[in-house]
Amino acid sequence: MDAKQLGRNIRKFREEAGLSQQSLADQLNISFQQLQKYEYGQSRITVERMIDISRILKVPIAQLLPKTPEDSVQDSYSAESESFAPFERVLVSPEETALLKVFRRIHSPRVRSILLQQAKAWVEAERDMLNRTENSE
Repeated sequence: MDAKQLGRNIRKFREEAGLSQQSLADQLNISFQQLQKYEYGQSRITVERMIDISRILKVPIAQLLPKTPEDSVQDSYSAESESFAPFERVLVSPEETALLKVFRRIHSPRVRSILLQQAKAWVEAERDMLNRTENSE
């Protein structure tokens, strides 16, 4: 496995999540120097540590792993209104990608929870509105 690419991937997702090296290291119960060694590919990472990093960054482990040549062919998909989101391996709109990036920058679990509750309420309100429209016709 390419340890340097793995480290670059961890750094990329850490930065997207809005976390400092110290913050991620604290959550992993390691020194920030050890995290630096991971990010620079100077230390091997155990599976258990990968699971922890994946959980904290809210990224599937597969997205942290270095890409293979086969992955590059799959990642090349792009359409006018959709882009390939490697973190989910599904087609998503640019708005969905932007929303996820903004959500990952929210540090407070409480604020994240409130935002998620509001989004669910908006979905319910839209469903109710559509049902009323269909029933009135």
